[in-house]
Amino acid sequence: MTNTLARTLTRFTGKLDASPQKAWWIANRAVALPFVFVVALLLAFGLGRHSRSPNSTTPQADSAQISGENRTIPLTEQQLRQAGLTLIRPELSTTIERPITGFVEAHVGARALVGMPVAGQVMRLLVAPGQRVQAGSVLAEVRSPEAAAIRAEADGSAATAQSLEQQYQRALPMARQGALAWHELETRRIASVKARTDARSAQAKVRAIGSPTSAGVLQIRSPITGTVAALDATPGSVLPAGSDLAEITDTSGRELRFMVSPLLAANLKSDQVLRVKAGSQEMRARVVAVAPDSASANRVMIVRATPVAGALPPTGTAVTAFALVPSSEQQFTVPRQAVQLLNGEPVVYRYQRGSAEPVRVVLGPARSDQLEIVQGLQGGEQILSGNTAVLLQGDAPAR
Repeated sequence: MTNTLARTLTRFTGKLDASPQKAWWIANRAVALPFVFVVALLLAFGLGRHSRSPNSTTPQADSAQISGENRTIPLTEQQLRQAGLTLIRPELSTTIERPITGFVEAHVGARALVGMPVAGQVMRLLVAPGQRVQAGSVLAEVRSPEAAAIRAEADGSAATAQSLEQQYQRALPMARQGALAWHELETRRIASVKARTDARSAQAKVRAIGSPTSAGVLQIRSPITGTVAALDATPGSVLPAGSDLAEITDTSGRELRFMVSPLLAANLKSDQVLRVKAGSQEMRARVVAVAPDSASANRVMIVRATPVAGALPPTGTAVTAFALVPSSEQQFTVPRQAVQLLNGEPVVYRYQRGSAEPVRVVLGPARSDQLEIVQGLQGGEQILSGNTAVLLQGDAPAR
């Protein structure tokens, strides 16, 4: 700015040397020189601000870039086929996915606690923890005086029933010949029937405790196929009736279990298929039961599901299922290939009158190979699917 001021003063005084006003300038230098200095200072300040002003072409470049993003791309049907593009119509969706959380748990009947049916002493243990057993396999042998008494009672009841039945059969011909009164025959028949009933009851008790021998030795068997998880006794232990002897678990029997509200459970039915995610693993599961949870006073519903195909993660793994429920919102479903990212925003390419135009959309939850669009489409328009990545360059594919 100082150099500009000096040049201005020099140019001004140089012109005065040849002008007739030189005398006036010399006479009034004290007044004119500050005025010229102020004018030169204002002129230099104005030029400096003008030189630092932003380039006027920048907004034009920005507006050109924005309009370039939204420009249409002319495409013929032949170009569409050559580029691997297809025309589709977005599918109107009347349902929405609601996430529900749950866990992988052992299915009902996959765990069994084997207890003592009667008090007795453990004679032998025939399995060890971790051993695989089948349903009906013998786990232990127990000797029980109570079991011996139950077996003796059953044998006595059977003998009594047999004796009374024989007496009735022998008295039947005598009653027909008139040698025995009919009411006496009826009394013997009733006694025989009662004895048979008592015998059946005693035999049922014998079978319930494991069919012990006459010496009171009975075998404790596994009710399910699985693995011995624990043994709560040793040979020689005396256990009371009802105490646990072993625990059997079926590690291969697992299911998905969710807790949902009654409102959401009303939209879940048996045999409905759910999309399930467990970490990076994705699977499909079928609902097998929806029932109220008695532990929560029926305020929560329990949903049980089994995998359609494949194996479940280990027991205790947290999973998320996505249930389809009715929705009043207008949504559209399109293939994943129909959506591209343009400047970080999802777009689809609307095709009309031989041109493709990018349309910004708002995406909803994803469904495997499908995407939901919750905003941006009106319905009825045609969009491009397939190799839409070639359209990101903004030029039509080569003919």
